Amino acid sequence: MILNISKIQALSFIALLTLPMHSALADRTWDDANSPDNFDSRYIKNFNHLPLTGEIDHSTKRGWADSYWPNVNGSIADRWQVKGSKFKEDHSPSYSELNNMSDSQIDLLSPAEKFDIARGKFSFPVATFIRKKTKDTDKDWRGICNGWTHSSLNYAEPNPIVYIDPTTKRKIPFGSGDIKGLLAYYHAKKDIYSGAKFIGRSCRAGSRLFFNLNGACTDVHPASFHIMMANELGIKHQGFAADRDPSVQVWNQPFVKFQSRIDNIKTSDLSKKATDGTRKEVTVTSTLTYVNELYDSNNPMDETAEHVAPSYTPVLGTQKLKTIEYQYVLELDYNDRIIGGEWISDLRPDLIWKQDFKLPGVSIDENKDSDDWSLLAKLVKLATENL
Repeated sequence: MILNISKIQALSFIALLTLPMHSALADRTWDDANSPDNFDSRYIKNFNHLPLTGEIDHSTKRGWADSYWPNVNGSIADRWQVKGSKFKEDHSPSYSELNNMSDSQIDLLSPAEKFDIARGKFSFPVATFIRKKTKDTDKDWRGICNGWTHSSLNYAEPNPIVYIDPTTKRKIPFGSGDIKGLLAYYHAKKDIYSGAKFIGRSCRAGSRLFFNLNGACTDVHPASFHIMMANELGIKHQGFAADRDPSVQVWNQPFVKFQSRIDNIKTSDLSKKATDGTRKEVTVTSTLTYVNELYDSNNPMDETAEHVAPSYTPVLGTQKLKTIEYQYVLELDYNDRIIGGEWISDLRPDLIWKQDFKLPGVSIDENKDSDDWSLLAKLVKLATENL
């Protein structure tokens, strides 16, 4: 594409290039937003004491794939098992219609509709709310990947269940994907009181070149990243959540494995930009493994499908994993403690975060049917028993 840039635009472009950049671009140590202490002040920071490999504890049954429940499909109001379903045209069944539906017909409803039925809310407040608030013209990458990612890291993968209403004895089938979707939506939209911890800043600019002056698009500091990664995956064997896209789009993924190699160690001729106290520069390449989204329900591993879709059965062991490679320099002091660093690769995570989620024990607001999510804890317990 050829760009026609006016004289004024060209001068503005030059002016931007000559502006002093945010200190995060020139300083090779981390700032407060990028400190690894934001996650855990007890992290080991001595490079020689940190493992170069690590992965999530698979016995926990965590780190599972799911749809990111895109807005254009209706989020969890999507009847994802019905090919060609359009959530804006769907009408939830009346009470009398519901009484005449078979279990297999109920099974084809959306996770939101099933949840409403299981709660005895036949006006379908959750499904109706989502249909009204969700736009089928939204950007295709927008969804609840944050809710999926951290649900994946906090809960064992659910099995399909049949919930029996204790009052009416009505049977409501929930697939693994239905439970995952409910977890993702609850933690993305409802669990607003849980304290989240962050390393880095979220870049929302369309271009790093023009919108980097506040440091938000410098991404996670490589030294903090290495310390966090080696401690979480290498020592604790816990996964972590990261927005892998360094620009305006948000692609949160569960990261479940890493392997690092030392490319070079320098003890002389160090960078003039090195952090004060640096006595050694170590070049590292780290390969990270993350869980990818599920695609077409007929073949959940097929990324050539036109849309993402959940799976009715568990996918751990068969799900699609992807890798991404980061290269960076770490600065070590006299005691080999990591004190700074610099990215080499253009690829780097935009924001890393963690949150210890809690399921609702009681209704958030008993006066609002769409906010009563207390049944979710029971559904999750039933779906994860005897794993």
